[in-house]
Amino acid sequence: MKLAAAVLVDAVLLCACSRGSVTSCADDLEGVWESDDQARWHILDDGHAIEIDPLFADGRAGAPRVADLKRTPSGDGLVGTMHRRHSQRDQACDSRATIRITACHERTLDLVVADPAPPLTFSPCTWGRSSPSRVEHWRRL
Repeated sequence: MKLAAAVLVDAVLLCACSRGSVTSCADDLEGVWESDDQARWHILDDGHAIEIDPLFADGRAGAPRVADLKRTPSGDGLVGTMHRRHSQRDQACDSRATIRITACHERTLDLVVADPAPPLTFSPCTWGRSSPSRVEHWRRL
């Protein structure tokens, strides 16, 4: 019964959030997108900025990641920050890494992203070396 409910929720999300092709990063990017590794992400787009949230269990190293991006002045991409909150007892640290959407075409987004690194210590939050950035290609579902 739980599996049937989960499949139904996925179908409703895909139908409700699915949009057509994009020709530039100025287009509406809202909807469900799938990364190279088949992870699904939901993009909220208000025309000026977007928020990206995972549609999968993403809390291994802290809270789920969330990205906040703004369109570049030229309108040909988006730049922002990927966040992950880490906590230890009553202490919390917000790790950050840069995320960029560099191209938007047809049903595909080209991204350069790095994973936020966990803190080395809490109170004060100290950070080690950031993870290397990588290129990803997401497709609209």
